Amino acid sequence: MIRGDESIDDFRFFTLDFEQPADHRHPEGEKFLQRMTLFHRSVTAPMVIDTEGAEIFAEPIAAEPVDLLKGNQVTVEHRFYGTSTPASRDWTLLDVWQSAADAHRVVRVFKTIYGARWLSTGVFRGGTAALLHRYFYPNDVEGTIPYAERHSLGLQDVRVPRFLANVGDAACRDSLKAVQRAALARRAELTPLLAAQSEWGFTFDTLGVDKAFEFSVVRLSFNFWEYLGLAPYDCDTIPGPTVSAEELFAFVDLVAGPAYTFSDQALNSPVGPESYQCATELGAPLYPEAELWPLLRYPGGQVPTFLPPTGVAKVYNPLPMLKLELWTRLHARNLLIVDGALSPWSASAFGVSSRNDSYRVVDPAGIGFYGTLSALPEPQRTFFFERLSDWADAPVHPPALSQGKLAPRYEKRMRHR
Repeated sequence: MIRGDESIDDFRFFTLDFEQPADHRHPEGEKFLQRMTLFHRSVTAPMVIDTEGAEIFAEPIAAEPVDLLKGNQVTVEHRFYGTSTPASRDWTLLDVWQSAADAHRVVRVFKTIYGARWLSTGVFRGGTAALLHRYFYPNDVEGTIPYAERHSLGLQDVRVPRFLANVGDAACRDSLKAVQRAALARRAELTPLLAAQSEWGFTFDTLGVDKAFEFSVVRLSFNFWEYLGLAPYDCDTIPGPTVSAEELFAFVDLVAGPAYTFSDQALNSPVGPESYQCATELGAPLYPEAELWPLLRYPGGQVPTFLPPTGVAKVYNPLPMLKLELWTRLHARNLLIVDGALSPWSASAFGVSSRNDSYRVVDPAGIGFYGTLSALPEPQRTFFFERLSDWADAPVHPPALSQGKLAPRYEKRMRHR
């Protein structure tokens, strides 16, 4: 079902609803409409499937491989996010295999139209979804380029605190710790500011304002590095611990977004599906608490199985991600994993083997977002462009660079992704 069609630059942009089985093991049963977008340039150009890890972006933002190859792109919203939710809302149908089967069915149908070579990509959990799709259906695409992929080993991955203790500049890390301690010590001043967001439609009946605030402060350091370069903050914008309550809360709100993570509205959607995925298969980081312990009222509470959706059985199964990790290290061919040295998710990055024509690129000063490949120094830039060209059987069109920086269109996409 076509919901929108517009011409933008050198492609047509469609918004689509694609009928999927709620359970691919029983395709005759319940159906749901999965939201997708399509960038169409030419049926003879390469196609890139962009697997989203959450709700789809309504605006047309092409992935970096699509721009480089002047190709087409079909972007697939993840099941149980946005409008792509079965009416039954049967949580057992939210697993990595069902999601991969969604992507496989999209490829199977669209290959009848787009006959050139296919690649896959995705950012954040979408990058992990691209890897899982390739793991379950290795012949769907010729190559996979995930950016800043996210997964954890266990419900509290202990590699994360070690990473956060050493990432970036020591003065920046100390400033973040000072903000966390000040926010918790001054919670009596700051929690009313969170409660006041009820004026914007946020309520906190599930966790309570105090717990939602504390959980956000504990996550502040992780979130800061996770989105550095995408969000409007950097080390120079971290406030001192003695600023006004309004300034201190504004920084916590900007970086950790308690209302957008732990309000009733967020916990139902979109955080509910994310929490369920983390509790059952994807795992979660261990957020550092040791230095904040004397100021905490709910230590150890951020385990995905403790979080909504409530009344839903959540049993963690480590096997899918362990199998995926072994596959990327030993068997996966034509992978180009893009990570960033500043992203805490790089602490749990997948390994690859160049013997299988698979590689991992680490941006030393970023989080591994779109534009990373284009900004690589030579000769790495040319080498990876050649790999991309070989996999797609199409030429790469490098973007213009200015003094080693991204072209403006990439900077815009980084800000909006």
